[in-house]
Amino acid sequence: MKACTMHPKIHDFIATDVSSFMDTCLPLDLAHRFSINSGVTLEGPSRSSDILSLLDSLPGSDQWQLLKVLDLEGCTGLKNKHLKNICKILLLKYLSLRNKGVTQLPKKIEKLQYLETLDIRQTKIRAFAKKSFFLPMLKHLLAGNKGSPSRNDNNSHGFEESPATVELPSGTRRMERLEILSHVDASNNVNDLIDIGQLLQLRKLGVILDGKKAGNLALLFKHIEELHGCLLTLSIQINHPATSEGTVPETDKLATLVSPPKLLQSLNISGITSGLPDWITELDQLTKITLSNTYLGEDAIRVFGKLRILRCLRLRHKSYTGTKLTFNTEEFHHLKSLLVDGCDITNIDFVNIGAAPKLEMIIWSFDSIDALPLSGIEHLPKLKKLELNGDGDMAAMRRIRDAHPNCPVFKHNSSHQREEAGTD
Repeated sequence: MKACTMHPKIHDFIATDVSSFMDTCLPLDLAHRFSINSGVTLEGPSRSSDILSLLDSLPGSDQWQLLKVLDLEGCTGLKNKHLKNICKILLLKYLSLRNKGVTQLPKKIEKLQYLETLDIRQTKIRAFAKKSFFLPMLKHLLAGNKGSPSRNDNNSHGFEESPATVELPSGTRRMERLEILSHVDASNNVNDLIDIGQLLQLRKLGVILDGKKAGNLALLFKHIEELHGCLLTLSIQINHPATSEGTVPETDKLATLVSPPKLLQSLNISGITSGLPDWITELDQLTKITLSNTYLGEDAIRVFGKLRILRCLRLRHKSYTGTKLTFNTEEFHHLKSLLVDGCDITNIDFVNIGAAPKLEMIIWSFDSIDALPLSGIEHLPKLKKLELNGDGDMAAMRRIRDAHPNCPVFKHNSSHQREEAGTD
């Protein structure tokens, strides 16, 4: 559970308890997401100035040393002095600096020897203050900027031109408790990739590599093989330099693994253009696949259709080279969600009864389509939601929806509506 709505009486009770625990000179409405001691989060109006006053007061208050959870997501105005004060909360277990203009972490961050979660997503931190970084209790290191692949016409292949995340620090192997490492840039040092293979508690791994450096991808997969007994989620992004129109960047051929990560449940691949790994057919636990900038053909769709319990398939920008996406009988037995965005696909066809029989939701985003874009949805007995985002005449689509036994929820957003939503 990431968040909850608190009943006013419960909030008042906690606020009263806070007032007896804290210095009376501090405001009770410590505002946006200030968490204390037990990890209870108080929701309130965003008042960054109150939080900054609080952080200024830390050095003079022994009581603040008991703090274990501090979530500063979205707080503006944080300065280096505030971060240094945070480093004095020696019992801190959870620290979130997410969604702020923080550009660097202080060297003294290593004083937080009990820290288990460090969340620096959507920040401007690109490197740690020290090349070697060690927090012995750290379990979750969350970094990177979440976003869709670029669809800029000046960047025809759609790749980001540089990694927008933090560099993986040296000596990561010493943090043996790491369970989540996502998303970090592991391009600069071969030893960084070797370190990843030593993290035998790792459940979730997100790595960004530089497409100009040959051999990194093969080395990464070699050390992923060492995590075959623990890894559940894997995300790999290859960042390539800009290429001319119609040119597909090349990546290393994917290695054959003797011991692939068979426990893998979620796989996200961006920028690997050398095809699917041959061991993907052995991933019996795989439930979710997300692809972008992979330039795959129809043969890959047939491979996905055979995955035993695949429930969610996301085909994003330049993931598929065909114009028609076909779902055949006896394929995608457990697929529930299909999301298509930024591909050249102009038609999706469910050939007959038995093609994706459990599909409940289709979300398809495109620029414009002339002909009826979807066919065979009458063969989808579980369909509940159909969303089409793009320009086109949807009258025929609505008639087909109305004739469906489930009468699934149908939503259409034109390009103009999508642009307006994006500016809200």
